[in-house]
Order: sequence, then C-alpha cells, then structure tokens
Amino acid sequence: METVDGVVVVGGGSVGLMTALKLGKAGIRVVVLEAESGITSVQQVVAYVPTTAVALKELGLLDDIRKHAVMCPDIAYRQGNGKLLVKMDWDVLAQDTHYPYMLLLGQNHVCSILVQHLRALPNVDIRWNHRVDDVDQDDAYVTLQISSPGGPTQLRSRWVAATDGAQSAVREKVGTEFKGRSWPERMVAINVFYDFSLHEYSRANFIHDPIDWAFIVQLDKTGLWRICYEEKASLSDAEVRRRVPQRLQRLLPGAPTPDQYRVEHVAPYQVSERCVTEFRRGRVILAGDAAQITNPMGGFGLSGGVVEAVHLSEALIAIINENASDSVLDEYSDNRKRSFQNYTSPASTAFFAWIKESGPVQRARDLAMFEKARTDRSVMRQFLLEFENMNGRRSRSVCAYINLMVYAFKHQLNSVVKFILPSRNS
Repeated sequence: METVDGVVVVGGGSVGLMTALKLGKAGIRVVVLEAESGITSVQQVVAYVPTTAVALKELGLLDDIRKHAVMCPDIAYRQGNGKLLVKMDWDVLAQDTHYPYMLLLGQNHVCSILVQHLRALPNVDIRWNHRVDDVDQDDAYVTLQISSPGGPTQLRSRWVAATDGAQSAVREKVGTEFKGRSWPERMVAINVFYDFSLHEYSRANFIHDPIDWAFIVQLDKTGLWRICYEEKASLSDAEVRRRVPQRLQRLLPGAPTPDQYRVEHVAPYQVSERCVTEFRRGRVILAGDAAQITNPMGGFGLSGGVVEAVHLSEALIAIINENASDSVLDEYSDNRKRSFQNYTSPASTAFFAWIKESGPVQRARDLAMFEKARTDRSVMRQFLLEFENMNGRRSRSVCAYINLMVYAFKHQLNSVVKFILPSRNS
C-alpha cells in the first residue's frame, strides 16, 4: 500500500487545489485525488474581493489571475426594469487596501491556473479519475479505498483534507452530519453571451426586485456572463428550460429575443444552507462546500473558500513542519463552525430576504439607503468595507487570524443590519 507522509487532498476544485498549493510550497508531500477526468468545463463565477486578493498574492497566484480575470471596479444595484440605483465604487477603499477592486473569473480558469502552479512543485501529485470509495482511520493514518483507471487501490496518509464539494463522499464515509435546510426557492443559473456594455451595465449587478430579483456578473474576458434568478419550485427542469427566453427577455437590458444572445449553459438547482456538525473527524478535515454551503446571493460563499483553504493549510503546516499540537485543527473546526452559525448564515439569509423585499415601506427605506450611498461616499466606503470583510489586514498567527475572521464576520453582520436592513420597527 502506498503511504503519503504528508496530506492527501480529496477534491480538485479551487479550494482543494489552493490547499494543495500552500501545503506544497511549504515543502509538504501532497497528493490530490479528483474523481473527474480533469477540470470541469462548466463555468461557475468566483469573485475575489480585496481581502482575498491578499491571500492570492501570498499564494503567488494574483498576477496570473489578474491577467485572465475581469477587473470589476464597482458593484451596481438595479431595479427590476434595469434602472440603476447606485454603483458602489471600489476606489473609495484606495486608502484602506492595496487592492481597491474585485476580480471576476470562472472557476474552471482559476483551477487551470492552480494546476499550472502545482505542476511546478515536485512534491505535489494530481491524480485525475481517482474516486474515493471508502475511508478508514486509526490513530496514525487515514486509509482510502480508491477506484482508479488501473483498478481498485489503497492509499494511506497522515492527514486528509476533504474538499470534494457539497456531495462529499469523504464527509459521508466519516459520518459527519451535514445539517441545515433547503430553501423553497429554486434558482436557475444561466451562462450567456450578450453585450451588456451596450447598456452600460457594470461587471457585477444585483437586481433588487420582489419578482425579477437576480444577480448578473461577467465570467471572463470572452464576453460570457452568469445570470442567476428564481423560478417557481413546482416547475420541472424541462419547464424551466422552456421559460428561459421569456425570463431573459425580462432580465436582460434591451428585452432581446433569442437570436440576439447565445445561451451556453442552463442549470436549475435547489438552494440549500448547511454546515457540518464538525469540521474535523480524527485525521480528516473538511473545507469548502464539503463543509458548508449557503445561498449564492451576496457573495458570502464566493471568496470564503480562499480563506478556508488558507486556514486549513496553515494549521496543517504548523503541525507537520513546526510540531504544533493538532489542537490547532480543533480550533479551526470550532471557529469555522461558529463563524458559519453566528455570522455567515444569518448575514447571507438577511441578504437573500433583502434582495427580493416586497413590502412597500421597507422597499422605500432600501431606496433611501441606495440614494444616501450614491451621494455620500463615506457611506459607500463603509458598505464596501463590510462587503469585502477585513480590508486586507492579516494576522501572523493562524489562531489569531481565525479569531480575527470571526470578529470580522460579526462586525459585517452588524453593518449589514445597519446599512442594508434598517429596523422594521422604526
């Protein structure tokens, strides 16, 4: 049986590959196992705010990602008819961060860049078409039963980082519960080629409307965009697809007909909000969508994967290279769970409710807030500081950084309530 005296990362998405990169750069032996034959061709948007740009810089990825990504200088909030409410300009943070912008890039492009960097590390091995079928562990090792092109095989490692997505096989095998709920709303994600620039749309747009609420973001420099909106839960997948031209005529500026755009991909999906009961089970540690998922509105999960990859890899580096106690993984587990329950989940839920607010009194308050942000750059700055989380500050200590992130999420929630959700009793 092959033994890895280091870390096996299960899952070749962006979180897993970033975890492998940071571990590999620390000189640790890493094997990445991915069930698919290669990087997925389906584009999912990844948005990097200033805080995560700091992490990308430290990983040596920022320059390459910036070359391929769409530079997003502002975030636009619009009414259902496309009318602009306000543009939140990232340059108001020029005194707060070296990276006063947001980067947008499809996850497949991000993963391609990560693979290129990983191939330069002789201590990192990526194995495609390797599916984990079973997991067993004792006090010293984790043993994985694997299906590979060469047939069934076994692999054991000191540590396993499970980053294999929301349907995580590793999470299921180690018996960690994935508690939460599915929202009644059904979302539809569409990748489409359309010239939004003709209608002066920003690279990232949130549609604030009780019926046609949505977000619209540019995926890459080819002109591909992602539109995400709600459909009736009772509709079948076939009915959802039949309604796409009708919905796009309402959502796309200029009310285009199907001959004026090209749909690349349509994906109906159920919105869920779930978190594992524990991020660590013995020598197996979970991160990314394998550990927590939330609704896509507000971007609360888009950059979080970078932060989690950094947290997890730094904790493992401390154990393997610096002989730290494995209690740092317990701190990782406890703090990530607390962060999700107390801050990420409530904040994302509040944003999800707010973006489709139907009450006339509250909508009037929301419009007043947008107008204030449009005319007062100090309000805009505060809004974006909380949106991007920690304006690029970083603690040297792994544990202190985790604790600081917990504080930041709490501060973010308070500001969401203050600036986005004025009291309904006032």
